[in-house]
Amino acid sequence: MLAAGLVATSARAAPASVLVEIDAGAERLVDPRSARRLVPLELADVAVPGSGRGSPALFFRVLGRDGGNLRIELWERGEFHGARTLSGAGENPQLVTRRVALAAAELGRRLSRKREAQLAREERLRSSREARARQERERTREGPVALRSELAFAAVPQKLWLAGQRIGAELTLHGALRLDVGGELWGGSLEPKLRTELQGVGLGPAYRLVLTRALDLDCGLRAGAFVVQVPGAASLDGIPRQPSSWTASVIGASRLELRLSTHVRAALGVEAGTLLRSMPYSSDNGEQRLRGAWLGSSLGVVVTP
Repeated sequence: MLAAGLVATSARAAPASVLVEIDAGAERLVDPRSARRLVPLELADVAVPGSGRGSPALFFRVLGRDGGNLRIELWERGEFHGARTLSGAGENPQLVTRRVALAAAELGRRLSRKREAQLAREERLRSSREARARQERERTREGPVALRSELAFAAVPQKLWLAGQRIGAELTLHGALRLDVGGELWGGSLEPKLRTELQGVGLGPAYRLVLTRALDLDCGLRAGAFVVQVPGAASLDGIPRQPSSWTASVIGASRLELRLSTHVRAALGVEAGTLLRSMPYSSDNGEQRLRGAWLGSSLGVVVTP
């Protein structure tokens, strides 16, 4: 990138045309013909990058001032770029002319360094913009809508063991903040070995943090409500032979998301929460209650259309 920048700078450092104007007050102190010859010679090795309006044209004004002083000004396409003041009183005109040429060359070098720094700064800004644009093209899209599909495993320790799937939608609210909504279907075993099925819906806020170019951390909080089917239970909620009941939960989840492409992420997550409603049930082992902490893990994919 540095080499490219140097090549670009050199390409824009076109040879400058040099004009010298000497006013009547300065002609008494310098040799005009020598000045118009020496100034371009001193500037021969000074490459001044153009300003974007064509090749540079350096215009030097040599002005006489009171007390035998000289003022050398540099202009380029109507823009002032500095001045030097010299004393020429009592000096040999050829020596003063030489000093004028050296002062003009120094002004030209200052302009060259200024233009090179400006071009380097513009090149860095351009490279930075291109890098940001490339990153935006390469990174996985964010919203406004994404679809999530997950295989999940969960347990209420010593009470309930489940495997299931979730299908949900991620709806962008503001920036990385969003609202997740979805449905869940679980199947498993309620102690002691009662076949159990849960159907539920959930919603809650979530926020995605960028960790690296390829990895995100997704955090969310979800409230859910479930219909619980336990066909083999002697009773649910104290009602004999009732096959179904309900419960609710609040669960916090965090997922590591790997960006696979512009539209797809793979997600590996863990979750923890609690059941909000205690569900009494009975079996051959007597009366029991489904309650306590909810722990789980998930493996899924997020697709942003």
